[in-house]
Amino acid sequence: MNWSTLLNAPMGQLLWKKKQELHHRATHKPAIGATICCAGLRMSVQAGLSDDLWQWLVSLGWRELATGENRLQLKPLATTQVTRLFDAQPVERERVLTNAIRQVTRRSTTKSPERVSVS
Repeated sequence: MNWSTLLNAPMGQLLWKKKQELHHRATHKPAIGATICCAGLRMSVQAGLSDDLWQWLVSLGWRELATGENRLQLKPLATTQVTRLFDAQPVERERVLTNAIRQVTRRSTTKSPERVSVS
């Protein structure tokens, strides 16, 4: 969009387009291999991500990682746990996701820096 279009377009029309873009981005299921993230966590999309599962994840706040965002600052969920989540029945999803998050947080709390004693 160029400056003349931006300045001459009604504000409501511009906001509507932005809202539609955000809605499309949130509801568009990511491709296999994409990274999705939520609350400092990330997972890679594998085969088996159904539309229903994606909508459930979006309702929890998961979104596709935007281009340029640093995925390395996010803690990865274990691939085995992600596979279990993608294979889980709808009634089991919350439990499986909670276990995956616990595993990541437990792993990060047990990794404490080694103490160096100074004599």
